Amino acid sequence: MDGAHNLHVLEIVQSLEKGGRTVRFASTVDGFRAQGYQVSAICLSQPEPWVEIEDLIVIQRSPGINWRLVLQLRAFIVSHKVDVVHAHCEFTQLYAGLACRSAGIACIGTFHRSERARYQLSKSNIVIRACLKGFVAVSENRLELLRNHLGIADKKSFVVHGGTPLPMPISSEKIAKLKCELQVPEQQNLLFSLGHLGEIKGHQDSIQALAQIAADFPDCHLYIGGDGSSEQKETLVKLTQELHLEQRVHFLGQISNASSWMQCCQIFLQPSIDEAFGLVFIEAGAASRPVVATAVGGIQEIIVNEKTGLLVAAQSPTQIAQALTKLLQQPQIAAEMGDAGYQRVVEHFSVESMITGYLNIFKQLNIIKD
Repeated sequence: MDGAHNLHVLEIVQSLEKGGRTVRFASTVDGFRAQGYQVSAICLSQPEPWVEIEDLIVIQRSPGINWRLVLQLRAFIVSHKVDVVHAHCEFTQLYAGLACRSAGIACIGTFHRSERARYQLSKSNIVIRACLKGFVAVSENRLELLRNHLGIADKKSFVVHGGTPLPMPISSEKIAKLKCELQVPEQQNLLFSLGHLGEIKGHQDSIQALAQIAADFPDCHLYIGGDGSSEQKETLVKLTQELHLEQRVHFLGQISNASSWMQCCQIFLQPSIDEAFGLVFIEAGAASRPVVATAVGGIQEIIVNEKTGLLVAAQSPTQIAQALTKLLQQPQIAAEMGDAGYQRVVEHFSVESMITGYLNIFKQLNIIKD
């Protein structure tokens, strides 16, 4: 291909809902466009109303097996002269992979899932393995699963870490104003978590840890942003009642102002039981917030223990309580960790770094020439 900027990239995803995949999809579209590439963006279901992606195309996927979708995607690829398709989930990797194979162009897939079962051989994964030219993991941890469980060759599999836009640091006066807008007392020690209410995110361990430090830090409150099933929320609410924390644990539900909560918290807390990558930990770093998290999955590639945050064992409320105590008792150390987290995001986890990673893969796979 003559000139990399003539490249037409089709970004495709099955759904755009709250979560890291949506953020990464939107950032990838915007990142390629910012560097002058032609990008088409397709979603296979109606996105959430708050999603803002310019010229997003919705092709509604029917329930069940939908082979007609392969023909629709092939027609789009051919008529719009797409050069490479980048698929962000298993349904799009399956259908877009088949369409690309038929049209004779390259398809690469980014594998976002935390659930390890998604990396096991299955009928759909066998087809995906045959159709994709490149396989992108969101962390080194998940790269091992692609190679060891799906049998993807080293030369076809890569890691591209997620990236986030970098906000300008804000003043203490601005933080005080944000706390007022969020109706949070200025003197309150605010712990913030952001993730769905399923057990894998570890909110139950955060609540138990708060119970252990509650007497020592009477102004410490936990705010949890994210939604889940009624059963998942009921389980967590019941736990707060059993531990007499009804006034100290706040369930925010789905929120559109996560950045405000991130800026206002003293500590970002998310002790996930497993995590493919964890874009929220990068967002915490971008907000200069210290992190307490678990040494699992891709988190270990983001948080540098004792430098940008504190890593603890999974499912260990006592270790979480000890980490929180250290940071709450030593705010200067917490602030230094937050500053180091910001610098780490600048150096390793910007949107520009993510796009450079994808372009390097395109070059290695001869999709574009140097």
